[in-house]
Amino acid sequence: MKKVLFFGMLACSLAFYACKKDTKDDEGGGETPTKIDTVYLSDRSALATKVKVAFGIASKGSIPAATSESGTPVLVENKNIVDAISGRYIVIKPSFSYYESTIKGYYVSINGSGGYFKIDYAANRGFYRQAPQVQGSLFREGDYVDSSIIIKLPKYIVGDTLSLTYAAYDSLGHVSNQVPAHVRIHSQNGIADYQDFVGTWKVNRKTDANGVWQNYYIPDTSRTNFACVNNQVQYCLNNQQTCFPGIAAITAVTKYDLMFTDMNEYSELFSATLSRVILDNSTCDKLSYGTQTISKLEKGGWSFNAETKIMTIVVDNNGLEFDNFYSYQVKILEMTPQTVTLVRLDNTSYTVELVKK
Repeated sequence: MKKVLFFGMLACSLAFYACKKDTKDDEGGGETPTKIDTVYLSDRSALATKVKVAFGIASKGSIPAATSESGTPVLVENKNIVDAISGRYIVIKPSFSYYESTIKGYYVSINGSGGYFKIDYAANRGFYRQAPQVQGSLFREGDYVDSSIIIKLPKYIVGDTLSLTYAAYDSLGHVSNQVPAHVRIHSQNGIADYQDFVGTWKVNRKTDANGVWQNYYIPDTSRTNFACVNNQVQYCLNNQQTCFPGIAAITAVTKYDLMFTDMNEYSELFSATLSRVILDNSTCDKLSYGTQTISKLEKGGWSFNAETKIMTIVVDNNGLEFDNFYSYQVKILEMTPQTVTLVRLDNTSYTVELVKK
């Protein structure tokens, strides 16, 4: 909706400017209208200068040829079309039929651009292989950037299809075969199904290993045995005869909201409390606890494939150099105006229910 209003206001302002321009010309003056930086997919060279590739450095020329040495990794082509939204992200998950050494990065080229990007995940740019994990978060783990090729697109794009070529290289300098990737780019808000997700959703509950729904906000209590030795509390050892049970820690999720905007922006707000026993402050009559509050706000973008019912979320915190950059995909199982049930594609052991706030 915001974009529709934006272009409506833009059209009005340009019409007004055209009327005023005649008068201004008579007076020898004028105003310069706001310029929109539009990129045409047919101009591959210009497009290559406008995209941002996670941990990628641009170079002229062609992707290095595949090596023939033993141990060279072999990529498998994924013939599925990748969906992306202008202003957001292309996410490509390479697949291998063979590799021996650690995959260090990728080469990726926009076909017809006359250049390529070298992606180096070993570069020290504040990147961790795993994003920080907050206990209890359902979506914090993801298909991290070192297993994906992630490209940020410019906001205004004319055209709907794009072809890429990529190859992998390992820690020994082996270069894999080259495989293509085909991308279908949608304009922001170009798909009506997207509007159903706009708003704030509360992570309400999840299923356990038996498929039974569980309240997500019930505190998780950890118990253990303690001993009183010389009027001091310590954890019970196997050779101690006199021990008493007690609570070692209590973890509770206090807030878990997912926010989707009509400009395909995504935010995830997660907070939890962790109470742990403090032995130095405890007495044999009463255990003492300290409480820590953990809060995390992450931002990124989202896109949805209406045919497959798969949503892709890329967390980049609005900057490619952030240390917490990852993506994951979920499949929408059922959706009503007020509830959504979904499952992660990389972990189908539980189902999550969202409730609209």
